[in-house]
Amino acid sequence: MAENIHNQFNNSVFNNPVFQSGGVAGKLEHVLVAAGAGVPDSFRGRERELEDIRTLLTTRQSALALVNAEGGMGKTTLAAKYWQMYEKDYQHVAWLFCEKGILTALRDQLPVPLGLVETLNQYADKPDKQVQVIKNAMANLPKDCLLVLDNANEPAHIDGFLQMMTGLGWHVLITSRCSDLLPDAEYRISSLPPEQAKDLFRSNYTEDTPEFEPLLDRFLVAVGYNTLCIEIFSKNLREGNPLGYTFEKFLGQLETQGLFLGENSFEIKSDYARQVVGETVSVTDRIIDALYHLDTLDQAETDLLTTFALLPAENHAILVLKELIAAESPAQLKRALDALARKGWIAANAGTYRISPVVQKIVLHRNKERLWELGAPVVERLNGIFENEGFHSKNITTAAPFAELVFGLVDNLNTGANELADLYHGLWVYYNANGSLAKSLDTVERSCTYCNRFDLKFYLATSYEKLGETHSALGNLDRALAYFEKYNQLEKELYDSYPQNISFKNGLAISYSKLGSTHSALGNLDRALTYFEQYNQLEKELYDSYPQNVSFKNGLAVSSQYLGDTHSVLGNLDRALTYFQQYNQLEKELYEAYPQNVEFKNFLAISCQFLGGTHSALGNLDRALTYFEQYNQLKKELYEAYPQNVTFKNGLAISNYKLGEINCDHLSDRPKAKAWFQQAEALWLELVRDAPQYAQFQQFLGIVQQDLAALE
Repeated sequence: MAENIHNQFNNSVFNNPVFQSGGVAGKLEHVLVAAGAGVPDSFRGRERELEDIRTLLTTRQSALALVNAEGGMGKTTLAAKYWQMYEKDYQHVAWLFCEKGILTALRDQLPVPLGLVETLNQYADKPDKQVQVIKNAMANLPKDCLLVLDNANEPAHIDGFLQMMTGLGWHVLITSRCSDLLPDAEYRISSLPPEQAKDLFRSNYTEDTPEFEPLLDRFLVAVGYNTLCIEIFSKNLREGNPLGYTFEKFLGQLETQGLFLGENSFEIKSDYARQVVGETVSVTDRIIDALYHLDTLDQAETDLLTTFALLPAENHAILVLKELIAAESPAQLKRALDALARKGWIAANAGTYRISPVVQKIVLHRNKERLWELGAPVVERLNGIFENEGFHSKNITTAAPFAELVFGLVDNLNTGANELADLYHGLWVYYNANGSLAKSLDTVERSCTYCNRFDLKFYLATSYEKLGETHSALGNLDRALAYFEKYNQLEKELYDSYPQNISFKNGLAISYSKLGSTHSALGNLDRALTYFEQYNQLEKELYDSYPQNVSFKNGLAVSSQYLGDTHSVLGNLDRALTYFQQYNQLEKELYEAYPQNVEFKNFLAISCQFLGGTHSALGNLDRALTYFEQYNQLKKELYEAYPQNVTFKNGLAISNYKLGEINCDHLSDRPKAKAWFQQAEALWLELVRDAPQYAQFQQFLGIVQQDLAALE
């Protein structure tokens, strides 16, 4: 019964004299619709891609090819070139622009050329019936025929077409941002090779200057080699150049403000503008705005895409993303990311996800009012990952995959926030702890720029402190002193302005300690002693006022250490011993009260080192040996718990050396001394190899090697 009804339906359609005459006079035209079939002048290369598409359409039973890539990468242009090359091999060809849906395009664009207007009017309220009429008409045309479905960017639209048009019998070429819909028929294209991309740019704009090629390389990276961006921005430069708009100025605007150029957006001619925007001439900002329609996403999808766009435009593993992006579960996050990938907003590959620079810039621009709202939870999670105590990075073994995300995230958020200054600090501690001084320096220099830009004076002061610390570790004592002086000056200004603020008072105290340490290293002991006394006085006042504040208690302890060390060098051993005993007692109390605090344990170990050295100088060898053994035991525990922390490894090496020194110089046990020296040498050899920028490690290695040579 169903078959009879189907036959009656077909007869009613194909016996229609309007269909038989093509609706005008005689047979149907060869080109039914050619909405975007013109090949633009910008077409370059793609020979292999054209051959592969031809193979997909002619050698497979499905005769279906879905060409996918991000917007503006050249999908439509490639389809147009295929049309141009093979149009004569087909009986009929039709090009439909499908931005509003494939089935909608079929109903809107094919009735007239197929001569089905009157027939479809009979089913005006039955769109599915109209599609069936169109399908039957197309299926009965002589083979082969080509149907290009351009800009079909919704998975549901593609699924609907495949369901409704099964058995069509045409070669169907689809261009889409979507992926993972037709595994056996998908063909993903990438950007043009560098030389072809440069040739496309130069065809519209060039400058006869030595800076042009480096600027061009930077531009291509900034737009991810996006073909449309190369075309329209090179044309935009051509229009703006007579008005003084240079490549360097344009690139600076692009890198700092994104793809939208505002008053520097000029009118250009573009096939994309004609097809998508609907104008032969359009300004570049309008073309870019038409490139992606975020309104096709729901709010949850938009939020996820925007949060993802805050991260650098590079591959991110799902294992990293699940630590940064809130979701009901890792599985739910993966499903949501996969859905964005299927719609073409991001790329997915073997458990990693990536957003293109162009999509990233558009998404961030369109959601700029909500960036901090969406980014703050990511920053909070990163601050937890880079949690630290002093120079100890708590998660040094697991933080590595997140370190390279910080700079891009801060740049993309483009706002002043204490949380971001804290993030720079945590990253700096992490790089110091694992021995990456070059990255440490880069981090703190960026932190200074950031704090200056957003007038975060307190954080700028601590950034100067970290710059001083980093240059000190690099052996640049003069530069270190200059930054510590800036640190001290800012802390003075803050404290003078807000004398009741205990944080500013403590910052001023610490700044004196940094000046003292640097002058001590430079041999200016009298100046060093003056600064250490100021440090000690302020920390004493803070601790007396707030005895329950462990930070102030620790500050007082450390100030005692600095005074003891300076008096020791000046030969005042009795005064030095008094200060070191205070240091040891305070750190012992702190460590016993907070045994999980790694910083307190480390300072307790250092206090044992100073007591051992002073008792050794005073001739109290038994007491000296006891303290050096305690020092060695604590350092061994720290290193074994945190083997990636170069500071703890260096501390263990020093403790080994001290035991070797006392056995050699005072106990006359040369074999035992040699064994300790060899253990120290082995550690410093590894440190020099793994963290070569630390000047101190190389210096210590040289000393222990001299001592070993003397024992031979």
